[in-house]
Amino acid sequence: MVGSWLKKFYERPDFIRIDPAIGASDVIRWWESRRLFFNLIVGITGLVTCVLLVICAFTADSLVGESIGMTDGPLLGVFMIVPYALLANVCYTAGWISELLVRTARTADDAAAFAVRALRAGITFSIFVTLSPAAICWLVFAVALMKGQKHGSPGE
Repeated sequence: MVGSWLKKFYERPDFIRIDPAIGASDVIRWWESRRLFFNLIVGITGLVTCVLLVICAFTADSLVGESIGMTDGPLLGVFMIVPYALLANVCYTAGWISELLVRTARTADDAAAFAVRALRAGITFSIFVTLSPAAICWLVFAVALMKGQKHGSPGE
């Protein structure tokens, strides 16, 4: 199901290079015209992650006595959003830098094909990395629940 959704998602015009890039400025323009879209996807995924973490924390607190997924200082989690967003954008910039490097070793067509694959892979990776804290917290919560754990220590 996820595979078919991703395939349909990646058939959008945002993930296709119609006109070949002539020079470095065309490569950079193609990537930068998609940065807002990338940031929206990562941002929305981040909001979903935050909601899942808060739900996990409140559910875990009532069932196992520990708010799994919530930092001791809740504002610490909020302050981590900015460095995460900056790092995501640094990685995004590596996409067009990589394409320019591929252009020096291969043909422009090879580099264009690489760019489309790199953009798709980068967005997919970013979605999974952004969702991973929520997935880990829910997994830890499930294990604690199965063990009958209370207040952070096994068998207490």
